[in-house]
Amino acid sequence: MLYNFELQMLGILLLPAMTVAGIFMWFKRRKVNQELSDAENKDSLNI
Repeated sequence: MLYNFELQMLGILLLPAMTVAGIFMWFKRRKVNQELSDAENKDSLNI
């Protein structure tokens, strides 16, 4: 069973990891959305 100190240490380790993962996923989604909008703009110019 985890006690107070162990839970605090787990939180200290998980919080930065989850923050970095969230920022990474945000950048990845932003890049994909940018590529999609670029492709749509390119397609609309070719029509």
